[in-house]
Amino acid sequence: MSKTALSTTLRLSALTLALCAAFDTRAQTAAASPVETGTPAALERPVTALVVERTDIDASGAVAPATFGGSEYNRDFLRGFKNDSALRNGHRDYGYLGTECFCSMESIEVLKGPASALYGNGKPGGDLNSIAKMPGLVDYRNISVFTSSPGLSRVRLDVADVVGDVSYRVNAQAYSGATYTDYNNRQSAFIVPVIEWRVTPDLKLTVSYNGGYLDATWNPQLLANQALLGLPAKRFLGEPDNRMRIVDNTTRMELDYKLANGDHLRQALLYQVESYRDAGLAYDTYNYALADLVDTAGNVKRVSQRDRANQTIFVSQSELIGRGTLAQIPVEYLLGLEIGRFDYRYKLDVGSGSAINIYRPVYGAAMAGALDTLADQTYGTDNLVLYSQNRFQLSPSIRLLLGLRAERYRDYLQEAGEARSSQSDSLFSPRVGLTYQLHPNWIAALSWTNSSRPQIGAKSASGKLFRPEAGTQTEGSLQYTAPDESLKMTTSLFSITRKNVLTQDLASPNFQIDSGRRHSRGIEEDLSYSFTPELKLDAAASYTSAYVSHDTVLPVGALLAGVPKWFSSLYLGYDVTPAWSLGAGYVFESRRTATLPDNGVSLPAMSSIDLTVTYKTKKWSIDATLVNSGNHRGFTSDGYTVTPVNPREFQLTGRYKF
Repeated sequence: MSKTALSTTLRLSALTLALCAAFDTRAQTAAASPVETGTPAALERPVTALVVERTDIDASGAVAPATFGGSEYNRDFLRGFKNDSALRNGHRDYGYLGTECFCSMESIEVLKGPASALYGNGKPGGDLNSIAKMPGLVDYRNISVFTSSPGLSRVRLDVADVVGDVSYRVNAQAYSGATYTDYNNRQSAFIVPVIEWRVTPDLKLTVSYNGGYLDATWNPQLLANQALLGLPAKRFLGEPDNRMRIVDNTTRMELDYKLANGDHLRQALLYQVESYRDAGLAYDTYNYALADLVDTAGNVKRVSQRDRANQTIFVSQSELIGRGTLAQIPVEYLLGLEIGRFDYRYKLDVGSGSAINIYRPVYGAAMAGALDTLADQTYGTDNLVLYSQNRFQLSPSIRLLLGLRAERYRDYLQEAGEARSSQSDSLFSPRVGLTYQLHPNWIAALSWTNSSRPQIGAKSASGKLFRPEAGTQTEGSLQYTAPDESLKMTTSLFSITRKNVLTQDLASPNFQIDSGRRHSRGIEEDLSYSFTPELKLDAAASYTSAYVSHDTVLPVGALLAGVPKWFSSLYLGYDVTPAWSLGAGYVFESRRTATLPDNGVSLPAMSSIDLTVTYKTKKWSIDATLVNSGNHRGFTSDGYTVTPVNPREFQLTGRYKF
C-alpha cells in the first residue's frame, strides 16, 4: 500500500489516531515494554506514532503548508485549540522552535491526555512529537527526487552505516522552484548529520546537528476579507521582490546510561540559534479594519514592512527512567529535571506603500525609503522544572497513571527605550489516568489533565506581565480490537477549559487583561479495518464545539475561529500486486468562523481527494500523486490569517537505494 496518499488524511486525522498515548510514560515512538505481570497484550495500548516518510508528508503540506517550508511546524487545531507549538524528540517547543528539516524526521507521535502535559506545553488536549531518523542502519544509501506541476524540484539524500562502535546517519536536502502562487519561488538547503557512539555496552552518546536556510518569496498572508477570499488561490498581491530568509543552527546531544538494575539515566541538551528576515509590501492592517482593506474598485491597501527576529534556545533535560515495585505494586516511572532558557528579539518597521488591484494586479512598486519602528522587543523566559510520570499496574487489567510537573519560571519583556519588566511564579500541573481491561478485546480509559503555560512577550497597561494560562481536560474513551486485529475502533469524549486567556482591557483598549476563558468539548471516532491483507481502510470523524465561555468584549458562546464542528477523513489503500499499489484519501471540514471576533466572514465547507499510484522494486520506487484531484476551493484559518487549500497539483517522487 502506498503511503503517499496518507498525507491527505494525516494533516487532521492523525490527531485522532491515538487513544491511550496518555498512558505511555515517555514521548517515544513505541510504547514501553509491559511490566512482567502477565498483562494481556491488548492492554499495552495502541501505537502512538504514525510512521510516514517525510517525502510523503511535506510534499502535500500535510504537517506544514507547502508554502511555509517547515518554518511553521503545524497550523492545525488539536481538539479546538491552535497547535502553536510541538515537541522535537521530547524537547519542549516554546512556539518558536524553528525550521527543522523534514528530511530528518522519521515519524510523528500523537500524544493525548496526561502524556501531552509531561513536557509542559500547556495544551491538555494533545500534542505532537516528531521523532528524528536515527543511526543503526548498515550500509544504507537512499536518494529521492521530487517534482511538482508548479515547478518545485527537490533532491534528498539519506546515508547511514555502522563502523565499529560508531553509527552515523546523514540526511541532506536541497530544493528550488515555483509554488502554485504566482511569482512565488523557494530555495532551500539543509544538512542533518547524526552520530551515535557506543562508548561502553551501557553508555551511549548521540550528537546531531540541523543546519540550513530557506530563502523564499514573502507572500502576504491571506486575510478574512470577502473580496480577498473570492480570488483564485494562485493570486499574489505582494511584489515579486518581496523576500523572506530563515537561517537555522540547532545542535542536540544526548547521553544514555544503563544502570545495573536496568534503569536508564538520560541527559539531553538542545541549543538553537535562528534568525528570520522579511521585507516587502503587505496588507495595511495597521490603519484599516479587515472589511475596509479593499475598496469598491478592487484596490487593496498596502504598506512597506520589514520584520527581523533572532532567537536563542537552550534546554537541558535530566531523566531517570525505569521500573520497580512500590508496596508490591509494579510501577514504571520517569523522573526528570529540566532547565531552559529562551530569548527572542523582534523588530517591526512599517512605512507607506502603494495599493494594488486584486483583479488586475500590476507589479513594480518599490518599498518606501523611510520606515517607522512599530515594535522593538526583547523577551523570553528562564525555567526550572521537576516532572514525574508513573504508571502503576494495580491488577492484570487495571493501570493507574499519576503525574506532576512543578515549574519555577521567570519571564521578562523589554521594549526599546523602556525599563525591563519581569516576574517569577510557580506552576503545578498534576494529571491522572486510569485504564481498565473490560474484556480481552475492550479497553476503557479515563483521564484528567491539568497544564499551565507562561504567557511570554505581552504585558498589561500597568506594565505588568500576565499570569500563566491554565488548562484542564477530562477525557473518557473506549477501544475495541478484533481478535484477529483486522478491526480497531476507538471512541473518545473530551471536555477542555482554558483559563487566563488574554482579552481586551476595556479601561485601556490598546492593552489586554488575562481574564478570558475558552471551552471545547467533543467526540472523536477512529476506525481501522483490513478487508484483506491487501485492502485496508482508515477512517476518522469528529464533532468539536469550541467557544468563548468568558470575555470582556466577545459574546459568550462565540465560536472559536478556524475550528470546524464536523470533520471526517478516509483513506483506502490497495496493494494490487507486490509491486503496484493504489491509494485514495478524502478529507472534509464543515463551515468555520474565519476570525475572532467574528467579522461576518466565514470559511465555506471544504473537501479534498488525493489519488496516488506507486510502483516499487527492491531497489527503487516511483510515486505519482494527484493532490486535490477535484480542484476544490477551500481554506484553513489560524484564527486570523487564512491559507488556501492547495489547488490541483501533480507530484512525482522517485527513490533509489544504492
